[in-house]
Amino acid sequence: MTGTSGTSGRRLVVEADGGSRGNPGVAGYGALVRDAETGAVLVELAEPLGQQSNNVAEYSGLIAGLTAAAELAAGPRVVARLDSKLVVEQMSGRWKIKHEDMRRLALEAREVVRRIADAGGSVQFEWVPREKNKAADALSNDAMDGKSVRRVLEGAARVDAPDASAAPDASAVLEHAAEAAAAVSASASVSASGPTTSSAATRPLRLLLVQVPYDETVGSRVVRAVQRLVGDDARVVGSAEPPTADLARTLATALDASVDVTEAWDGTAPGEGADERVRDAYRGLVAEGGTVVAVTSRRGVLSVLGDVLATPTARFWALATAPGSLSAVEVWEDGSASVAFTNRTDHLA
Repeated sequence: MTGTSGTSGRRLVVEADGGSRGNPGVAGYGALVRDAETGAVLVELAEPLGQQSNNVAEYSGLIAGLTAAAELAAGPRVVARLDSKLVVEQMSGRWKIKHEDMRRLALEAREVVRRIADAGGSVQFEWVPREKNKAADALSNDAMDGKSVRRVLEGAARVDAPDASAAPDASAVLEHAAEAAAAVSASASVSASGPTTSSAATRPLRLLLVQVPYDETVGSRVVRAVQRLVGDDARVVGSAEPPTADLARTLATALDASVDVTEAWDGTAPGEGADERVRDAYRGLVAEGGTVVAVTSRRGVLSVLGDVLATPTARFWALATAPGSLSAVEVWEDGSASVAFTNRTDHLA
């Protein structure tokens, strides 16, 4: 996966690695950011991850490195180098991602890539032999030994800042990178907190909710945004109402996915507050699991989010969601669920 090319972004190299002694076992990641012109190291990161697999550690290192690069420069042109063939091929879109945990991790990494691309930058992924990834490997071994490394070195000031006061604080760069990777590694090993659904899932559910836009001309932007967030093997469901059903079918074609349009996702049942038909349809998806894109009305979106958040009827409409916006829900095998994000609209600007 490569972001939109930037013409003036700073050229950076991200080197990332991760390991697990036991797989799964004691795990940690290492990542660093270099200036591509000089080879100077700008940021070094290492963080223990507890009991995790190699793949979780590898992805966590990548996400931490990309996040640090995004903080160092607006729209950087990044080459991300890893010795994990799996991660490089999955992120480049050449290998399918069959494991549900890996899909979620790849989604997190792609979100950082999207932010870089939206700022005018780009990300390219490059596999390197282990012997050429020694610096990141050493950092990951420090992490597996229980050490945390968070260093911003000389020359790491944000190059697009008009003055010194506008440059990001060094600790902020490290904090954002470490938090991003920590959130991913934590989500890979424990169920999300929050209210539980009415039934447990047979496998995790990743649900992307698309609120139908009023203006049909922005449909292509919605489609591109969904494509950036959803990997292989997704399916599409949606309302049977004509504008919504049309968008659902367009998304299914773009994703090469199956589509099912039904009045259960209309969000027009009588009564105030949540549409119980939508909630029943959502709970059916929980029972099946997988990756699903649901196209529905504002009431449909809020019916699902309200179910996850246990929103009281009196506060049902309090959550802002715009036409054409995206929201995401994740549900784990034990039925516990979390809202990953709501009302994402940057693709409409």
